[in-house]
Amino acid sequence: MGNNKKQLGTEATSGPCRGRSGLSEKSQSALQNYKSKRAGTYIEDLVYRPAKKTANSPGAGQLASKVLLLFLLLPMLGFFGWHAYQNLPGDPLELTYEVDLSDAHQGTLLITLMAEGKLPPELNLEFPSGIMGKSNTNLRLLRQSAHGINDNGQMGKPLAVDMTAQGWTLDTRGMDRIGFIYQVDLAQPRSSEADVRKHISTSINGGVRFAGFEVFLEPANAPVGDITVTVYNPSNMPILVPWPALVRNDLAQPETPSGPVATAHLGFGQGYKPGSNLNPQSNNSESAENPRVQAAPVPRNLFYHPHDLADLNNALVVCGDLRNINSQAGDCVIQYATDRDWLFQNGDAVDLIRRIARTEMGFFGSHPTEQITVLLSANSVNTKDDFDIYGVHTGSSILIMLDEETTWGLLENEAASVIAHEMFHGWLGEAITQVDPSTLWFTEGATTWYSARMLTAAGIWTSDHARQVLAERLNRDYVQNPWRENTSIADAAADVMGDPQKVRFSYAGGVAASMALDQWLARQCNMARPLDEILRYLYKNTDEEGFSRESLEAAVLAVTGVDCHLWLEEHVYGTLDLPPLDRLI
Repeated sequence: MGNNKKQLGTEATSGPCRGRSGLSEKSQSALQNYKSKRAGTYIEDLVYRPAKKTANSPGAGQLASKVLLLFLLLPMLGFFGWHAYQNLPGDPLELTYEVDLSDAHQGTLLITLMAEGKLPPELNLEFPSGIMGKSNTNLRLLRQSAHGINDNGQMGKPLAVDMTAQGWTLDTRGMDRIGFIYQVDLAQPRSSEADVRKHISTSINGGVRFAGFEVFLEPANAPVGDITVTVYNPSNMPILVPWPALVRNDLAQPETPSGPVATAHLGFGQGYKPGSNLNPQSNNSESAENPRVQAAPVPRNLFYHPHDLADLNNALVVCGDLRNINSQAGDCVIQYATDRDWLFQNGDAVDLIRRIARTEMGFFGSHPTEQITVLLSANSVNTKDDFDIYGVHTGSSILIMLDEETTWGLLENEAASVIAHEMFHGWLGEAITQVDPSTLWFTEGATTWYSARMLTAAGIWTSDHARQVLAERLNRDYVQNPWRENTSIADAAADVMGDPQKVRFSYAGGVAASMALDQWLARQCNMARPLDEILRYLYKNTDEEGFSRESLEAAVLAVTGVDCHLWLEEHVYGTLDLPPLDRLI
């Protein structure tokens, strides 16, 4: 700003005085300066005076032509101005999604999206970006139709619908409330899609399972405000919405002829079949003492209010032949649910899940949400180069897909690490919100390392077993991985939906980088486990804008006093080899 002022003060003018150089006895006034720049033309010179006729003066014909041109331009300017006004973004739209489960047992959903507010002339409805920006291309949407909605809530005139590469465009000119109806076919077999990550939304025993980002279309060219999701469940089938579970059961609400008003909290066992047929063991004794786990009547209509579109897309809804056992870890409810029988006792599975939850809550000092649901489901995809066990977290709830023939030994020694990993994401990934793909190396790598440490601390794995698992994974997926030669760990991790070999490299590389960073910081600041304190610091000081490289570096500096920018630049965002690791656990 100081330099700008200096330049303005010494700027040469067209008058006799040049700035403040002292070449004139007195400087020009501001008025004189302005007039000189305008070549002597100032407002006083623009006052109307009778024009002198000259050879070049415009005649009456020229003046009439200009007036005519002006009259022709005004309607055009008005039209374009009105068109621009019509396309200005208005107040955020209110969205209501009605999910009809009438044919869920056949693998289909009927969804009605109602949008209300200042609609643009054309409303673009598209699938949101799914896992780190990858749009959905797997599900079949059928029988699309759109209508205006009258003041009485009835269906009005049909609207023109055009299919686009990203979704559909609706002609909504003059509309302030519309409905778009479409059917989602989840029963269509996708055996050719040999990637378990593409099978999150699918048919299950007696119903369906679907992720929000795969079934909910959203406006792409209009702001969105309040969002409501209603689930119509005419057959009262068991239903689970582990996340988001944003409304609680209110006993003061009146009942309707079809059952309780839709204010049911979608956690705490709401909507489950009793778990007595799941072989509960003595480990589940806490459930009987906790009145919250007693299942209330299943309302015919459930609803929840996502905070925003990201929350809507993060939802996981499951209905069908569901059964559950509930337990407790401190004041957090631990739910176990499945749609099938396994080769192990479900009571043992509940105990394993609860031990993991208690250990991770002890590490951070609290739980990120009031409930953690673990849903075990069958993995229908088993190929040589793909993932035999796959987990996904939605909030603090977890979907684990594994082989139907999984034994207790495999659950404890292999699947437990996936459960611990996804549960840890309730803190690192959800509470410490992952939004930037450039930090996925840390979110996934540190979570993988800490899941092994949590299993050791919980007594589920021995230290030797944890070291063996980590050593084998690092050697196979990092040291010997061909991606290591030409790709940085951060770049590989950012491509979360890349080929399985690249994903394994990114996870293992993130583990190695997290361990190496911890050991490097320990030498710099003389702390035993600096990364432990850094994670706790990030959890207690969550950033509303989400977890980023800058926030990680700031947390490292705040906890240890060490600037790690260059270290990260070389070893994580660059391809310089990591220093040797002194320890694994």
